Amino acid sequence: MRAHLIGATVALLVGPAIALAQPRLTVSTKTPKPGDPILVTVAGVDARPEGTGGRAQLVFFPVRGGWQAVFAVPHEDPSGELQVKIDGVGLKETLAIRAYQFPQEPVTVAPELAEPSSGKAKQIDADNSAIINAAKNSGPPLFRVPFRYPTGSVTSPFGAQRTFNGDIYKSRHLGMDVAARLGAPVRAFARGKVALVYDGFLVGGTVVVVHGAGIASVHFHLSDIAVAVGDEVDRGAVLGKVSLTGRTTGPHIHVGIWVSGGFVDPAVFARLKLGSPSKSPFAARPLAPGHGGVARQRIDP
Repeated sequence: MRAHLIGATVALLVGPAIALAQPRLTVSTKTPKPGDPILVTVAGVDARPEGTGGRAQLVFFPVRGGWQAVFAVPHEDPSGELQVKIDGVGLKETLAIRAYQFPQEPVTVAPELAEPSSGKAKQIDADNSAIINAAKNSGPPLFRVPFRYPTGSVTSPFGAQRTFNGDIYKSRHLGMDVAARLGAPVRAFARGKVALVYDGFLVGGTVVVVHGAGIASVHFHLSDIAVAVGDEVDRGAVLGKVSLTGRTTGPHIHVGIWVSGGFVDPAVFARLKLGSPSKSPFAARPLAPGHGGVARQRIDP
């Protein structure tokens, strides 16, 4: 009788555990707008998952109770569907991208900044490539949550369609501008490693910090840059000062967030429920060709 009772007890304990271990996939939203970041959470699997969100390769990192990854809904896709697929376990989710009208912003700047010469246009392309190549990453997570963002009024939101000096030049703003006083410190949003220190034509003094797991932050229009490539920085570390380098109409902090697939709306990224990465072993995996990000994105500062 005692043996039967022990067997029944074991069955009761094992049965629910097996049920809870079934692979599960959740996403932060099923109806994103273009340019939104999507947080993907996979639970019930032991090994680090692999998969895609649309055309973006998912870079999963371990958290308590599972794995997470963040990818970008392409900002140039006005509507349609996008699939999240997890390889090997048959998990998938279809997202319905909702139509969204980004705000329009007329901007007046010096003529050479509104209509760059052919030589400057080549420099702008080189600037774009340098920044995007620095932001792409698939290494282990360096950050701890939460990320800390600059406070202040938003002077230009992500995705704004800008028209410069009438109708000379149009571009999409792939960051968020936050008002700040001239000379104020610009601080790292989270722990990471400096991947680029750069002086660009439109972006001015630039610092790219890689946070791991496909996530990076970019900071434009800086002066007195206080870090160098390869430096490891903690959240709140001073990267430089607010300035007027590059194409600006006033002092501000440009907040740019890169995840697998491209730049995303920082305001939405700030609301994601990222888990703190656990200390499980993490081996970097090379990004597959075409999955690390959209190289043709033109960065508008």
